[in-house]
Amino acid sequence: MPDSPSEADFLALVEAVRRQDATLSPLGAGIIAAISQGIADDSRTFARLFGIAHALVLREINLLCGPEAPIEIVRRDPRTQRTHIKLTVKGGTLMAGVLDLGDNVAK
Repeated sequence: MPDSPSEADFLALVEAVRRQDATLSPLGAGIIAAISQGIADDSRTFARLFGIAHALVLREINLLCGPEAPIEIVRRDPRTQRTHIKLTVKGGTLMAGVLDLGDNVAK
């Protein structure tokens, strides 16, 4: 992806997301940041790109979903467990707050 942020820029974005919502784990903030930047919108792609076990990504996605949650599950593949996700209104608002603060050096 030519417009992908550098590793340092992505990590800075993840930290900015965590500053906005201290309840997020680094993995959770990374998932939200990856969705918002168009890096990964499903669990398998995220796990592969970041070298994290798919089961850990799935567990974090389940923690990030629910009422008033930052992400929602769009669909799941029952055979592979690939879970497609997107930002909710809350997730979009969270990312807008990060971007408005100028904390996002990765566009």
